[in-house]
Amino acid sequence: MRRMVTLCAAVTALASGAAVLQLKLAVQEKAEQVEGLAAQIHDDREAIRVLEAEWAFLTTPRALQEKSIKFLALMPPTADQVLEDPTPIPFRPRGIEAESDPGVLLPMREEKKSKKKTDDRAKGQSL
Repeated sequence: MRRMVTLCAAVTALASGAAVLQLKLAVQEKAEQVEGLAAQIHDDREAIRVLEAEWAFLTTPRALQEKSIKFLALMPPTADQVLEDPTPIPFRPRGIEAESDPGVLLPMREEKKSKKKTDDRAKGQSL
């Protein structure tokens, strides 16, 4: 009877050891697959970054213009091609003259900020 129990315990121990070894090998194989996929994802992301940079360079207006001139024989339009006769364009009425200074709107922005500050001060006094 003792031999039978000892034999069953030994067989169970061997089967358990074999199952644990098989599980360990399967886990190691999956870990290697995960590492391989992570490396592939890293390489793919790097390739995508390179392709995006290349695309950005190739689609700049300057590069597109050079390629259109080289391959399509397209040139920028001249003034005569856009409008041959400028007489149909109406003249601006007198009195509605625009200033040539590009910073025309800057004082209005400062004025809005100062108005907002005075409004905030007025709100603080009314409380």
